[in-house]
Amino acid sequence: MRRVPAFAPWAALALAVVARAAATAEAPAPLPARVMAGELTRVDLARRSVSIKTDGRDGPEVDAATGPDTRFVSRGRAVRLEDLRPGDRVVLALGDEGDRRLARVVKVVGRVALPAPSPSAPSSAVPVPPAAPASPG
Repeated sequence: MRRVPAFAPWAALALAVVARAAATAEAPAPLPARVMAGELTRVDLARRSVSIKTDGRDGPEVDAATGPDTRFVSRGRAVRLEDLRPGDRVVLALGDEGDRRLARVVKVVGRVALPAPSPSAPSSAVPVPPAAPASPG
């Protein structure tokens, strides 16, 4: 039996978003060169770029610029670059523009699960001695 890679559903979703965007655009946009999924590690508002840690063992970190035509989508709604947060699970539809990697679509597909809290460390409080037994009488 063949195993489906974990990123396959996100990749298919991103391609559907790109196909829909291309169908509704006035001028046909070039198709993305590749689709990547991962955890958003950085949102740089000054440079208008994002970085993701890609899925997979030892997945590389990928930086991508965004442009005026980049579409940001979350839960079926348009969002802004400023709405993205590190830790978001995203799918990027990427293309190349000159010598830079350009995100054509950034699709938020979920949040990374927060790790369970670790067991609490032993308390540094001073222990209270047990009460003395009551004396008869």
